[in-house]
Amino acid sequence: MAANIAAPRSLGDYSLVGPYSRVAVEEGLADARWYLSPVPKEQMRALLERRDGPAIRDTLIWFGLLIGFAAAGIALWGTLWAVFPFLLYAVIYGSSSDSRWHEAGHGAAFKTDWMNNALYEIASFMVMRESVVWRWSHARHHSDTIIVGRDAEIALQRPLSLGKLIGKFFAWPGAYFYFKGLLRHVAGRMSPEERTFIPESEFGKVYTRARIYLLIYLAVIVTAIATRSIIPLLLIGLPNFYGSWLMVTYGLTQHAGLLENVLDHRLNTRTVYMNPINRYLYWNMGYHIEHHMFPMVPYHNLPKLHALVKGDMPPPYNGLRAAYREIIPTLRQVLRDPNYYLVRPLPASARPSDAPHQAEVISSDAAPDAQGWVEALDLARLVPGDSVRFDHRGKTYAIYRSAVGQLFASDGLCTHGKTHLADGLLQGACIECPKHNGRFELRDGSVRRPPPRIPLKTYPVREKAGKVFLNVSTAEVSDEPVA
Repeated sequence: MAANIAAPRSLGDYSLVGPYSRVAVEEGLADARWYLSPVPKEQMRALLERRDGPAIRDTLIWFGLLIGFAAAGIALWGTLWAVFPFLLYAVIYGSSSDSRWHEAGHGAAFKTDWMNNALYEIASFMVMRESVVWRWSHARHHSDTIIVGRDAEIALQRPLSLGKLIGKFFAWPGAYFYFKGLLRHVAGRMSPEERTFIPESEFGKVYTRARIYLLIYLAVIVTAIATRSIIPLLLIGLPNFYGSWLMVTYGLTQHAGLLENVLDHRLNTRTVYMNPINRYLYWNMGYHIEHHMFPMVPYHNLPKLHALVKGDMPPPYNGLRAAYREIIPTLRQVLRDPNYYLVRPLPASARPSDAPHQAEVISSDAAPDAQGWVEALDLARLVPGDSVRFDHRGKTYAIYRSAVGQLFASDGLCTHGKTHLADGLLQGACIECPKHNGRFELRDGSVRRPPPRIPLKTYPVREKAGKVFLNVSTAEVSDEPVA
């Protein structure tokens, strides 16, 4: 079903420092509570399991393809046959690096953090995204998906330009803005928009990465001149201009033509079934509604998540061709009428967008004792490796029990995205936020992984006679600098 809805007040102005940034905050669209499909807690805990194996396998295959196609192109250099391996190399380099950048950036591809960080840095350079800038940009994208004035990653802005749309398939105008930003950061300057989502403490990292990137490009150019060969440029740099078309083909399926300024990913995001080759190249990001709702779920578990929630979703598209049978006519209509949006109907089995999140909440209004202790719950309700939400007299907490039985407690809401941490992933003595994958050390509340910058308040908690008691009067905050 398509509908011509009221014109968006934001038409033509997507600036993060324009008037609609303020309007988004005033209307409760910034850092808002989004709709979540219900998933049984036990099944979600199984889906959140992190493993190194799948991503190591897929990454080794990916590097193998890059090396193999590059070697074949070099070996065939001087013949027309060299065109084919270099074209295939360009697609792996310029398109599939996007999904590696994405999943490693979320910290969910590997269980081992340094592997995520290493792949993220490599893939960021390959896909022409400054790693620090885009880490913070993408965190904002997940906070405020397609919220005008807040989301820096709205790919198709209205009124739609056909020339810019076609240019995206050849890395243009993206490459222009990438190198413009790179040179600005090399000079030690940030744009006003970047200052809205990148903490000032990160500016030094931005400048350092930019200078490293520029040195790599200069080394490639010098090598090409010294060897009197274009091959170095065919390996680094040029592939983005003729190999990023597949990334754009995948990427347009995510949000193109759908609603802006809504707080339900089912209305502004698509899920598209793909064949095994596309699923591998795109690392299952065709399950994009599911990913936006539950970004902590590793890419290799997204098909299982989809099976649990598909009854609450609009019908998925059966392949890229089916998706583009809808997207192309929609974009044609948007070119004629910038106020045109595609409104996808929810199935009869779906919950309404304003349905509350069905998480377990344990609440108490009991007065604490003289030392501040209050009975929270039976220990039996808190299985090892789990966490629960506990509300007491208008304040919300999260209480955790590690896999080895240690008890921890903290403020309930993440200090970054205001998402409840009881829905997060408990790993040892660390809790990972379910919205942006930020992590806190529960022993002292210190930040262990951005985007959070503010430490988490923690509280004493103990077990006595099968009951869990929380001290609501004693909060502790780490003074350790953010890593």
